[in-house]
Amino acid sequence: MKNARLIPFALGLAGLVLPACGPEKPRQTQVAEEIIVKIQPVTSQSITVPVVVSGTVASKKEAKLSFKTGGVLARLLTEEGQLVRKGQLLASLNLTEISAQTSQAQQNREKAGRDLERAKRLYADSAATYEQLQNATTGFEVANSGFRIARFNLEYSNIYAPANGRILKRFAEEGEIVKSGDPMFTFAASGDAQWIVRVGVADRDMVRLQTGDRAQVTLDAYPATEFAATVTEIAQTADPRNGTFEVELGLHPASKRLVSGLVAKIRLMPAAAPATPVVPIEALVEADGENGYVYVLNADHRSVRKLPVKVGLLYRNSVAIRSGLKPTDTVITDGVSYLTADARVKVVK
Repeated sequence: MKNARLIPFALGLAGLVLPACGPEKPRQTQVAEEIIVKIQPVTSQSITVPVVVSGTVASKKEAKLSFKTGGVLARLLTEEGQLVRKGQLLASLNLTEISAQTSQAQQNREKAGRDLERAKRLYADSAATYEQLQNATTGFEVANSGFRIARFNLEYSNIYAPANGRILKRFAEEGEIVKSGDPMFTFAASGDAQWIVRVGVADRDMVRLQTGDRAQVTLDAYPATEFAATVTEIAQTADPRNGTFEVELGLHPASKRLVSGLVAKIRLMPAAAPATPVVPIEALVEADGENGYVYVLNADHRSVRKLPVKVGLLYRNSVAIRSGLKPTDTVITDGVSYLTADARVKVVK
């Protein structure tokens, strides 16, 4: 009887439990949203960025003429722009002091010569020692050297034209006190002039240049003409005044009349650099100096991976990548701002 009472109660519990054990409804799974992107394969190119500088035209045969010694400038016998002949006297110092020094040196030399002759005679008569003869010989040689120095300074207290040519610039006036080596004139030899352009470039540009590189030159005097030029010399030390390296270009005049001092604008074209991976600038994200990132499309064409790269040169709309990419990679160009490392993508053309 006890069991008979329990049966209805058990059935009631079963009725309560059975609905809970019915078929489970399927759960809804969240599908990742696909991001629309465009892609471009990595290309291998040699990017050459021109170096844009300015400079002035000069003659290859230009020279700065100066005095060997300092003094008072007594005479200037030529003007700027004047044609001169080889050996023509152009300027001279007041020779009062220099001539007196030369005369004194000559007298010292003559006295030392007499002392040497006397020492030789005394030594031959055994009235002087060999040491005294040596001292007299040395005294004469010293005096003779002093005379030669004085005569040399006297000779270069005048400036003569080293060749037929033209005086381009004069730097002093009569009566001024000038120092040894101060330029008095800029002189250009005549004949078939070889025209050059000298420019100063920064160290980061200098290391990209080499002799033989081409350049394009435009002059304010001939704005419609483009002149060809070639790098002929590159300085190996920086100018201490401004920290730039001087580069000399051989300029082809293209049948135009050139003169020293013309202002030139130059586009230097460095030799082709080694081929490196290149991507559109739109593919680069989170760039900071030489560091940046790009998104690369995986083989399934649905997922991407974020790669760190080292950035090289930036030129126009392209970026050279020094490291971090392979030539077989494909980068995302459009839609990169919406991407994350686990993003799903849909590629469109």
